[in-house]
Amino acid sequence: MRFLLYTIFFSVIFVVNSISQETSYKSIHQEQYEYYSSFGFTSVNEFDSVNGFVLLPEQKEQKNYELIRRVFGYNPYWGGSNYLNYQWNLLSDMCHFSYEVDPATGDPVTTHNWMTSVAIDSALINNVKVHLCVTLFSGHSTFFNSATARQNLINNIINLIEARNAHGVNIDVEALPSSYGDDFTTFMIDLCDQMHYELPGSEVSIAAPAVNWSGTFEIEILKDHIDFFMIMGYDYYWNGSSQAGPVSPLYSMVGNYDYNFLRTISYYQSQGVPNEQLVLGIPYYGRQWPTVGQVAPSNTTGSGTAYTYQYIQNNSSGYYSNENKKWEPNSFSPYYAFYTSSWNQCFIEDTYSLGKKYDIVKRRNIAGIGIWALGYDNGYTDLWELIADKFTDNAGFVTTDTIYDSGGPAFNYYNDESYIYTIPAPEEKSIKLTFNYLDLEPGYDSLWIYDGPDITYPLLGSYSGNSNPGTLFSAGNYITLYFFSDVGIINSGWEAVYEVIPATHISESISEENPFKFSVYPNPFKEELYISFELTKTVEVKIDLTGIQNQNINNIFNNKLSKGEYTISVDKGILKKLSPSVYLIRVLMSRKMEGGKIVFKKQ
Repeated sequence: MRFLLYTIFFSVIFVVNSISQETSYKSIHQEQYEYYSSFGFTSVNEFDSVNGFVLLPEQKEQKNYELIRRVFGYNPYWGGSNYLNYQWNLLSDMCHFSYEVDPATGDPVTTHNWMTSVAIDSALINNVKVHLCVTLFSGHSTFFNSATARQNLINNIINLIEARNAHGVNIDVEALPSSYGDDFTTFMIDLCDQMHYELPGSEVSIAAPAVNWSGTFEIEILKDHIDFFMIMGYDYYWNGSSQAGPVSPLYSMVGNYDYNFLRTISYYQSQGVPNEQLVLGIPYYGRQWPTVGQVAPSNTTGSGTAYTYQYIQNNSSGYYSNENKKWEPNSFSPYYAFYTSSWNQCFIEDTYSLGKKYDIVKRRNIAGIGIWALGYDNGYTDLWELIADKFTDNAGFVTTDTIYDSGGPAFNYYNDESYIYTIPAPEEKSIKLTFNYLDLEPGYDSLWIYDGPDITYPLLGSYSGNSNPGTLFSAGNYITLYFFSDVGIINSGWEAVYEVIPATHISESISEENPFKFSVYPNPFKEELYISFELTKTVEVKIDLTGIQNQNINNIFNNKLSKGEYTISVDKGILKKLSPSVYLIRVLMSRKMEGGKIVFKKQ
């Protein structure tokens, strides 16, 4: 039984930490922009020397993958030659970082070679969409109080996108005071209207916060104008955090800080943002803090430092070894713990934890992912391989998994959630879903389960309170959950295990041990149902239908049949008695039983 303990002490600490983060927090975008700007470098060779660029051997065979999700990646100007290792067929959008806004005029302080960047040329040649990221990290009052600067910036954006035959702009305004939320919305509407008019088919997006502190960004209004939100699903724990924790926790690590990747998705959905506008940012970097202890969660004793995936994988220090690697189970986050002059904890994603997020993106039917930042994995291909395995037409299937409500394994679900969660399986397979528990606010918070890829398919059951669904089977290769919670009491939620199992509608072979094979069609069926047999010897055949919703029909057929082939039509009078549901068909032949799952739909 899970619980979430709220106390006055934790509430006070949470409010103080929230205010502190809003006022002093710098995103990883701003933090690393300032870090690399401090070098004063201008050439690709200079940045390559800092980044330790290594050109990977050219792949002899370019696999012809087709992306089925958006993969949007920021290409920071300090990446140098990293673009030479990009697997373009696994990237749908590249965002050039960045056009730095002069707040007084709207003109660029620099565009970091937007007009001449070879990375942009390479992206366009490879049919990857190109976006210009526009950054404003300070000077908000100066910019938003100047109509001239705002319009000048819009004009410049349109001209630069058109000049490069690019596809869109991504607006990254950081540390925006809540008092300028309305001004930001007005500017974005003006930009969208003018850009969509001048450049039909172009896209406008924003780098949206994982946590919308003080409601500064007016999501409900912006969604009707911009094309998509690139949500920065990282820096939940930042360099100034008082506790070391995951950069991008799938679920919460501790009960008194309940912001995480899944809650971010639910928040944007609660603001009415459609799934096709949601691109969830994921980090190719981690953070390391000096800590009080070895095991997470642990308080920090100093500021955190960001490290790239490449740096951790290189492991030149020897600290990031398998012996030092640990797993934080509440948040589904890996981290390294090691001792120098004190304990240190470094939280960084690996292919397993990223794969869990990618599964959520697919099951919640989100548009795709956004990467901060491209090239941070330079020298390694495993993160590209993960994209191929999760987001292409060659994607594999997770054959068994434990699934949770948005509170994860340790904490309650959240108020004001309404989402659809679909589990796929390969064709000719079905899904067995077994609930370990279900505990929802009775009569208000509910879970509906459907036998198919969406909620138009037959309902397997609806549940509230603590009515455990037990074990359910899909007729086909999808099962869909729809969860709703109001704004009120929240309980521990649900936990279930799914398994992909054979869809045994057809016995594949005939042998001495298996003297028959059969098939059932059509599936789903409505007014007609046929069962075909091929027998190698005389047997007694008995057929039953068992409904998952407790509607059973026995002895549909019971007879002795000789060797040969037969097709039996189920009596239409029997079919008229059936309710729309999933049924288990059982065929008993001389004490050997075969079975399969079929679904009945009425006209």
